[in-house]
Amino acid sequence: MTSACFDTGVLTLYATKDCPARINEVMNKVKKGELEAHVLSPVLSELFFHLCKLSGQEKATIFVNSLLESHQVNVILPDKVLSISAGKLRCQHRSTLSYIDCMSIAHALKVNIPFHTTEKKLKQIPGNVLQRLKVVKYELPSEK
Repeated sequence: MTSACFDTGVLTLYATKDCPARINEVMNKVKKGELEAHVLSPVLSELFFHLCKLSGQEKATIFVNSLLESHQVNVILPDKVLSISAGKLRCQHRSTLSYIDCMSIAHALKVNIPFHTTEKKLKQIPGNVLQRLKVVKYELPSEK
């Protein structure tokens, strides 16, 4: 089975009623077991936070639990190596990337899988990170 690493933006859009068709398609593959989603545990915390702001704590709890139970999601716990790699990325790109983005990118690079993101500032990263990172970019509905 192929795998992909997902950021908070993609998962937050998946939870909305106006979810872009491309995200629905890829998440249906995850649901069917055709694609394994790698999601870092801090991404789940951030997802819960965003959904809680949008819809309240109860709906956020239901969505996150449902996602984990009904989809092929591998929750990644940051270890020492991942934490240091993410810290290096954050140090190099502190004005562009968040800590959680850096963790997800470090994981995607480590296991050589595509990184699915809505992050607009990725293209601003100089150096070889983007050359090694397979990025699948989704536009936010307001960007179209």
